[in-house]
Amino acid sequence: MNEKDTIELLRLYSIPGIGSARFRSLLNVFGTPQNVLSAPLQRLTDVHGIERSTALKIKNGVSDTYIHKQLKFLKDKHIKIIALWDPAYPPILKKIYDPPAVLFISGEFNKKDEQAIAVVGTREPTFYGRNATEMITRELIRHNFTIVSGLARGVDTIAHRAALKNGGRTIAVLGSGMDILYPPENARLAVEIARSGAVISEYPIGTIPDPGNFPRRNRIISGLSLGVLITEAGNKSGSIITAFEALEQNREVFAVPGPINSRQSLGTNRLIKEGAKLVQVPDDILQELDAKIKIKKADHENLPELDDKEKGIYVHLTENPIHIDQLAMKCQRSTSEVISVLLTLELIGIVKQLSGKMFMRI
Repeated sequence: MNEKDTIELLRLYSIPGIGSARFRSLLNVFGTPQNVLSAPLQRLTDVHGIERSTALKIKNGVSDTYIHKQLKFLKDKHIKIIALWDPAYPPILKKIYDPPAVLFISGEFNKKDEQAIAVVGTREPTFYGRNATEMITRELIRHNFTIVSGLARGVDTIAHRAALKNGGRTIAVLGSGMDILYPPENARLAVEIARSGAVISEYPIGTIPDPGNFPRRNRIISGLSLGVLITEAGNKSGSIITAFEALEQNREVFAVPGPINSRQSLGTNRLIKEGAKLVQVPDDILQELDAKIKIKKADHENLPELDDKEKGIYVHLTENPIHIDQLAMKCQRSTSEVISVLLTLELIGIVKQLSGKMFMRI
């Protein structure tokens, strides 16, 4: 995105009440943030999920001072914005039920991140939990997995550090704006992560680490991963929420068993009782995910041969329906040209058209 597009995106995304779902709904109808901001009030209220109060906030906008403050911070800290239609947006994350419409990122996503696993757990690990986290993370790095976690105290921090120590990639997902790192003592760790991985957030600059942000953050941690490993967690640990998010996203859930009299293992033991894969050694994870990775590769290899134009449009499609105007904007092609190609892909049997000019992969 150029600077003008970035400013328009920030203007819309910074409006109170415009979360990922509403942002996607508006873009599906109007195509670009600029079109949304210039749309008449009545047209805005015609969009599903946009009440009159929200539409009025869109028309009133946010202050230029606030927008330029955000822009300056992003430039100074070398933070990029990746929108849902951007080619750099992680394909695996697009497939979850509620993908973040916008990601702020320090560092880079990498092709290797398609083979990622989340490692999460209690903020107060025992010696047993620390050792289990370090040992399993080390082996996952040796097998070229990217480690995804939440930069929280305890297991998250241990997993990030173990990944870096062993020369691997790791991604930290924040529950606050990129300017308010939480916990503050992990600020230096975040810098290290960004050098060989990525620190990301869906929240605009200035968003404080409100407790309500972290359960939503957890869907991104699991959404970026093939599976989630909980090494140690109590019954009320936030990592249990991550496990449930993983199940809803059709991801694998792994848990390390712990002593029956340890409160830090009540959650992991319960997950195992309810069907999570018991992990005693790293191979328990590797064998399970190896099959999943092979299936994924086979599905990719079995695609019919496409020409460059067809590939250029098909890569922007997912199992989530997308409006033709938004797709054309992503592909940077005319709507008529995109429709022509989509009809060909529909005849081949790899694309499906839905009502309202919406398209998706089959």
